[in-house]
Parts: sequence; C-alpha cells; structure tokens
Amino acid sequence: MESNPILVTAAGGQSGRRQVVARKTAFSHKRTLALPKEVECANHQPKGDEMKTLLKMVFAAAAALLITGSSLARAQEIPEGFFLPPINPTGATLVTQELSPGVYALLSDKPPVDNSGFVVGKRGVLVIDAHINGEMAGKIQQAVRAVTDKPILYLVNTNFHGDHTFGNYAFPAETQIIAHRKTAERMARFEEEKVLMLAIVGEAAVIADVELRLPDILFDDHLTVDLGGRVVEIYHFGHGNTPGDTVVYVSEAKAAWTGNLVLGEGLIPFLIEGDAGAYLETIARFARTLEIETIIPGHGLVAGQAVLGRDLAYLSGLIDSVRKAVARGATLEETLAALPLEKSYLPAPDSPLTGPVTGIHAWNVRKTYLDLTTD
Repeated sequence: MESNPILVTAAGGQSGRRQVVARKTAFSHKRTLALPKEVECANHQPKGDEMKTLLKMVFAAAAALLITGSSLARAQEIPEGFFLPPINPTGATLVTQELSPGVYALLSDKPPVDNSGFVVGKRGVLVIDAHINGEMAGKIQQAVRAVTDKPILYLVNTNFHGDHTFGNYAFPAETQIIAHRKTAERMARFEEEKVLMLAIVGEAAVIADVELRLPDILFDDHLTVDLGGRVVEIYHFGHGNTPGDTVVYVSEAKAAWTGNLVLGEGLIPFLIEGDAGAYLETIARFARTLEIETIIPGHGLVAGQAVLGRDLAYLSGLIDSVRKAVARGATLEETLAALPLEKSYLPAPDSPLTGPVTGIHAWNVRKTYLDLTTD
C-alpha cells in the first residue's frame, strides 16, 4: 500500500485527544473472485427460487475472500424465511428534512432503501454516504444544491457496502472521501462487492455504471471536521454490522447518522459480521458517549435515542436465549423454531420492513448459535 499523508485533527480511542495522520490511500485490489455462471452475464436478472439459489452460490464463492476472519461462511445456508432487505433504489426519492440550521437528513421514501444526509458550514458541505450508483449520488447532490451552492468538501462512507459507497465516483474530484481504515480495506475488494450487490438488488442495470473510488482520508477512532462555524464528529465505536461501522454526529443538532450500525425504527441489529457480544458492546459505547435526539439510520425509519436501548435489549435477549438453547442441547433447527422474533420488535403490520426484520432475526439466531457451538 502506498500513501501520501495529509494532516487532520482527530482524537484517539476513549482515552483522550491526540494528533494523528490520516492518509490519502491507494489500495491494491488485484484479488479476483470466480463468479458463478448465473452472475457472469451483466443482463442476467435472477428471480424467485433462482435468487435464493444464487445467494447461496454467491455466499459460498465469496466467503473465503470477502468475509475473511468472520463466521459468515458458517452461516451461508440461508435460514427459512430469510431474504436480504430490498434496497433496489429504482423509483425511490430522497426527501430533505432539516434537523437544525445547516443540518439535513435525506430520507428514502421507499424504506429500506438507503438514507443519506449533509451538513453545511461556512466553508462548505459534508455529505454522509454516497448511495449505490451515479443516479442516486446525483440525487444527493441535487438536494445539496437546493440548499446551498457551497462546495462539497467531504463525503463520509459509514461502511464498505456498495449501497453506501458505489456512488463515490459521481462526486466532484475535489471532494475528500473519509472512511474508517477497515472500511477502506474492504472497499478495495470492489468486484466481489459488485457480485453481492447484484444478488441483493436483482437488476444489473442498477450498478452497471459504478466505478471504484477509494477514500482519501482514513481514521481509526475519532475524527473532527470543522466546516466553518459547524463541527462534525466522526466516530468508530467498534465492530457491529461491519468491521468499520462509522457514526457521524453533529452536537448542535444532537443528530447521528449511523449507517448499518443502528437501523432505526422497524428494524433490528443485523449480524452480518462479528458476533452479538461485540455488537452489544459497540452499541453500549455509542449510547454512553453521545447525547442523541435524532438517529438517521442507513436504512429504515428515523428514530430517537430510545432505539439504542431497544437494540441493547434485543442483543442481550438474543445472546441469553440462544445460550440457554445450546445449554439444554437444542439443535439449530429447534433453536430457530423456539425463538421467533418477539412482537415488541415487529414494525406495524403494513410496514414494508416486516419481512426483512423477521428474516434478519432468523439470520441472527442462526449466526449466534453457530458462534456458540463452533470452534
């Protein structure tokens, strides 16, 4: 890896402030993935049972490279009722909501399609997440331009997933992209992420235009960005949904963009990587550190600070219930059958999130069971 340093003001860990060097980075991404024949053709449109089969094949093919060091490979057999959240943005609109002067959420009218947001200072603008392609990145920039003509100075990627990063290339060349170091490392596996995004959105045209654009500024624990009269704090509280989960916080608005770490009202934590115990510790650290009134999740509905308590209760209950099932000798299938999602975590019956949330819970039960029973 070659890098040219650029100095930024940052803070480290929970022990206090320090001066760090963030780096303008060029990662090698020469590793390749042998694709299943079903996804070699750019115009292939998997549907129905074929989609489920394709997902199994994609997970099996990608696990060794994409999920190195995690237990997703053990959980690749999809539990009954699971399907990946429908994040195809076709037809979605991003609705601008002002949270406080200069602080804006961009909310999808088609949840769980990705949300975004931006913060305006005297010097310029910081945007949170780039969305999945050039068209959606363009919608974010149109929303910014409806409010201000100041330059977009910074773009923060809250995790490495393509629906948060594939739009990077469509932002101005002078925009500096910020990401956690582990997020940047995973973003370099671009072709592998395209395979997974194709399986999720089910429509090749959605990602046909995307190009790899990696971050310019990396951080480890905490980064402060002064936009001129308005300060944005960028935090990594630990491993949750992904290794580099990032929270973007504006103290004057008491607002936080949480990416996939906190999925907001109507959804629950999703253990794609890592384990429930680590996720629990990360959310607890987040809740202790920041004073929150508004959470803008990467997917789902806007929430208040109470959602952190709900997520902590869900993860604690998940760990306890699965541990008890293992202790009494229950099989994985018996554990899945015995632990449906509690009604208190379900969204409204007519919500588009009902299917995804029950499927995520089944995934979480399976993942936690395997973590507790597999060396």
